[in-house]
Parts: sequence; structure tokens; C-alpha cells
Amino acid sequence: MNSKEKAVLLFLSITFLVGAGISYLRNYHGKKSIQTVSIQNNTEGGTNNADTIIKTDHLRDRPLSGSEYVRDSYLIININTASKIELEALNGIGPVLAQRIIEYRNKNGGFKTKQELLKVNGIGPKKFAAIKDKIKI
Repeated sequence: MNSKEKAVLLFLSITFLVGAGISYLRNYHGKKSIQTVSIQNNTEGGTNNADTIIKTDHLRDRPLSGSEYVRDSYLIININTASKIELEALNGIGPVLAQRIIEYRNKNGGFKTKQELLKVNGIGPKKFAAIKDKIKI
């Protein structure tokens, strides 16, 4: 084997090892079933109440982005204490709707029932049905 063939073989070997290493790291550190998220309460309308989010036994994976996953069905959000970011964790609730929920809550002294959420502009029966089991008063 001449030096040119040795160089090509060395290059191919190194390329294979680098590829195998990357593949191993992606599989080992890639998809995680639980992602730890730290939420800081920097938004209006939120409190530092530990009762805002409660874990339940119902677990389901939902893709977050790429290889990240979040377990969203184990979260029950108290709509009277949740921050804007916490409200946005609910399926179908974006920043604008979360702000409307907070404004309604502040204006009316909080929600008395879950169904009162239907009075917030942008929350209809379908959206309410999708989130009613993930919220509490």
C-alpha cells in the first residue's frame, strides 16, 4: 500500500469515526422524554404561587421542536394565578390570548368557574373543550 492509499484510508477511517461519534451523541443525548424547564415570573398578572401548576398521573409526549419533547398532559394550570408564559403552555393559547385571559382575570377579580373562561374574547367552545381538563380554579 503506497502513501496515497494510506492517506485515503486514514481519511475514510477518521470520517467514519467522527460520523459514528455524532450519531452516538444524537441518539444518546437527542430525544428526551422529559425536559426540565425553568419558568421565571417576569410577566404581568402572574404570581409566585406554587399552586399554579400541579402534576397529575396522565402523561403524554408532545413534540416541542426537533428532538425536544415536553410532557404537557401532567400539567394543571390555575388560571387565577398563572403567568402569561404559563398560560401559553396550554394548547391553542398564544401570547395575545394569554394576555386577554390575564386582563379579564384582573378586571373581574379572577375566575369563579372554568366556564367563565368562555367570556374571554377568542375562547370558544372548541378551544375551551381542548383545555378544560388542563386548567383549574
